Amino acid sequence: MNAPARSAEISVEDMRDIQEILSLLALSLALIASPSINILVARVTAVVAQHTAMAWAELLDDLIAAQGGAQ
Repeated sequence: MNAPARSAEISVEDMRDIQEILSLLALSLALIASPSINILVARVTAVVAQHTAMAWAELLDDLIAAQGGAQ
């Protein structure tokens, strides 16, 4: 997520992005944990969950940097 320069405040848009990322991660983990899910679907979902977690970490890193924190 390459965003323009941010203010020191966390915006509503940032909070919505975090909410969407966490919702996708929760859905992915629920699918992986389901005993009725095909193993191939679980593996693909695990990759989606990994990418989702990485996107969340990147977003949080950007927000921390915008707050003046160290990277």
